[in-house]
Amino acid sequence: MATLEELEARVKALEDARAAEPTSYYTSKYTGEEMDALLDKVAAQSG
Repeated sequence: MATLEELEARVKALEDARAAEPTSYYTSKYTGEEMDALLDKVAAQSG
């Protein structure tokens, strides 16, 4: 069984990991499929 100190260290590690996560996310105007289609179109025009 883990000691109190070990459990406190694990809780601290989880808190630190949680604090490192992003607080906001970017939402793209286009879906991945739309981006692929646009890139394919540009590639076809230049090639």
